[in-house]
Amino acid sequence: MLTVSRRILVSAPQGSVQRYLSDLQEIAKYEPKVDAIDVASTDAGQQASVSGRFLGLAWSGTFRFEMTRDGGYRGVMVDGPLRRMESRLLLRPVIGGTLVEHQQAYEIPLLLRPLKPFVSRWLDSTLENGLGFIKEGAEALNRRLQLQGLEA
Repeated sequence: MLTVSRRILVSAPQGSVQRYLSDLQEIAKYEPKVDAIDVASTDAGQQASVSGRFLGLAWSGTFRFEMTRDGGYRGVMVDGPLRRMESRLLLRPVIGGTLVEHQQAYEIPLLLRPLKPFVSRWLDSTLENGLGFIKEGAEALNRRLQLQGLEA
């Protein structure tokens, strides 16, 4: 199992970050491995058909998403090229905003295991880039919400 994790401080309250992350369509903006996502609500929660590129190779899959108590979410691949892939976004309020942690776990096929150090570094950089987009998006949403509050 290959697990990567990165954190970032978002200068916005947890509620604003949660509101930003609750729109799963935004995943295509902040997850570099995702080019397109189509979200549908089901009895068991939300499900999404996803397509994109992983190490330059085209891929597609289906994920089941559940929102977590802290305002983040957990997405698990239920159909796709890997036997197991899970993504979590965890939120924790801190002085000055919200700490956002993005964790991903992959069960890598046997053929790719010799490339694990390279894949790990690449995944780490995609998480860092994605967290930057989450920070920008959540802080922008928070500013819009503050302006709406002033205008009301």
